[in-house]
Amino acid sequence: MAHPTRIAAALLLSVAGIGGGVVLADGPSPLALPKDFRSWTHVRSMVVTDPEEGMYGFHNVYANAPALKTLRSATTPVAFPDGATFVVSIFDVRQEKGLVVAGEKKRDVMQVKDAKAKGTGGWRFASFDPSGKPVAIDATSCAACHAQASATDMVFTRYVR
Repeated sequence: MAHPTRIAAALLLSVAGIGGGVVLADGPSPLALPKDFRSWTHVRSMVVTDPEEGMYGFHNVYANAPALKTLRSATTPVAFPDGATFVVSIFDVRQEKGLVVAGEKKRDVMQVKDAKAKGTGGWRFASFDPSGKPVAIDATSCAACHAQASATDMVFTRYVR
């Protein structure tokens, strides 16, 4: 089976070039990038080092309060409440004096729990360029990849203690 990151990356890249300001998300209205998400709890950083990966980059993952509470609970099966939100800031990968560091920002991606979003597994998805403007995506493709994390309610992120 292909690595979840490769699948998500390929799907995101295949639609990211659509352009325009419309975010195709399963829900009543397009999602907006919360201006304060960097004040949320930073729950994880990771680096996708393979430049062939569509999700290549240095990732910083932020969780709002409802998402953080569920992450910290460590119950199985995991079930996030409506409104639980994750934002992942993705940067170029740079190496400086033996360190892997975040370079220029590439994009922000967001996942919001919304039980009404039946066609995408109860989640809404969005992508934003470095300035915060929406980038068109196919939310069903996001959901198809995230379905690989069905035991954790379609969330790949784990709380790092």
